[in-house]
Amino acid sequence: MMATNRKLKLLCLHGYRQDTDSFKDKIGGFKKSIKGTTELVFLNAPHEISPESCISNTENGVSILKGGRSWWFCDESNDFNSRTECEKANGFESSVNAINEAFKTQGPFDGILGFSQGGAMAALICALKEHQAFMHDFHFVVLIAGFQSRSKCHQYLYTKPMNIQSLHIIGENDSCISKDRSEVLIPLFKSSSVVYHDGGHFIPSKSNVKNEYLPFFKNMYCFINNSSN
Repeated sequence: MMATNRKLKLLCLHGYRQDTDSFKDKIGGFKKSIKGTTELVFLNAPHEISPESCISNTENGVSILKGGRSWWFCDESNDFNSRTECEKANGFESSVNAINEAFKTQGPFDGILGFSQGGAMAALICALKEHQAFMHDFHFVVLIAGFQSRSKCHQYLYTKPMNIQSLHIIGENDSCISKDRSEVLIPLFKSSSVVYHDGGHFIPSKSNVKNEYLPFFKNMYCFINNSSN
């Protein structure tokens, strides 16, 4: 009897000030486009952000949500800015432990997908894996509007090339995480695929962009199933 192909299982890490529910809403079109090959499992970051700590900004005329969650903070004030260089990454170890626990209880996972701060977190998990500080196995990572952490305690993690397949999805007009900041992650991986879209800080699902990233998921789907059959 021939083995039945299984879907890829992907652990999804939301962005700063999001949580699993808001991320599911934002990723809906993308999820639909890859549903033939991929199952998504969403994880909440362990750190709540105070609702009073609201960035004064708007996106498409709508105020950015107060509160939400974070994978780490820049300092003891429980604040985070991706552009801020800081000494520490408060709460980072708790987030690594939460991801480790997700692999134990909800895995195994074939890959990790991260958006914005979740993309930075996913890249750091790949780096920890290279340093033998994250022991669960996975085969690829998808970084959407990801960036390199500016916390000084993380910089040693970027010193080893990451021997894992990566897909980088980058907005040409992303005003939150600029194109060049996402591109910094590309050469850190030994094998990278890159997809650009003409939008901003969101997860694209338009057909022209979809046609560029779908082959990556199909290739990973074939690789996983050929390896297990």
